Amino acid sequence: MIDGNFGERRYRTRLKCYTGWPELTALADILFLSLLFFALTSRFVQVSGYDIALPRVNTNTTGTLERFVVSLSLAKPGSVNIYFRGRRCSDVGELYRHLSELHYGSGSPHGASLQPSVIIRADRRIPFEEVMKVMDAAKKAQLSCFIEVKAPEANPGPQYEK
Repeated sequence: MIDGNFGERRYRTRLKCYTGWPELTALADILFLSLLFFALTSRFVQVSGYDIALPRVNTNTTGTLERFVVSLSLAKPGSVNIYFRGRRCSDVGELYRHLSELHYGSGSPHGASLQPSVIIRADRRIPFEEVMKVMDAAKKAQLSCFIEVKAPEANPGPQYEK
């Protein structure tokens, strides 16, 4: 005769519940290594703390260069302030002296294999002639020069021509 409990078997497990804290050493190691990886692979760009309204352009590519920044701000109409490495330069001649020090190695942290470049951050109200003076000083110091612009907004809306 077949019993009604056929197929029901009792199995006893030997596993016991762990009631302590989980081991977090491996997790802490992974977090530390990922933090170290992101810190070493990120680029630190020196951006000055001066308020400059950059012009907007429509482009898909933006430069991610770690270089020396020259900021041009408008002091009053007809007067331009030039800042390099956080200090104000009295004129373009003083800026040229600082830039030539970079090229000839006395101020270059990059060594001989990498030629330093200059990024110009100019307020959009500054006449382009002043920007060209700074570019000319960088060219005379044999440095490559870039002009920083602000990327367009994500959704600028319709633009109409007059």
